[in-house]
Amino acid sequence: MDPYWFVIISNLFINLSAGWFAAALIIPATSKRTVKLNFWLFTVDILFGILCLVVAFYLGKLGGL
Repeated sequence: MDPYWFVIISNLFINLSAGWFAAALIIPATSKRTVKLNFWLFTVDILFGILCLVVAFYLGKLGGL
């Protein structure tokens, strides 16, 4: 497999990670509704963000970054 594909997929996972962190941190902070923070969803969003960062790191190493 061409190493450029690993770099492209790594960049995709970096963007996915940013989206998960935005879902966990930015959206609840800017919401106009005063709803109690759901810690289960917060934890899942943070874990998926970290998982995407780890996958992006390893794919970047495979692609030569």
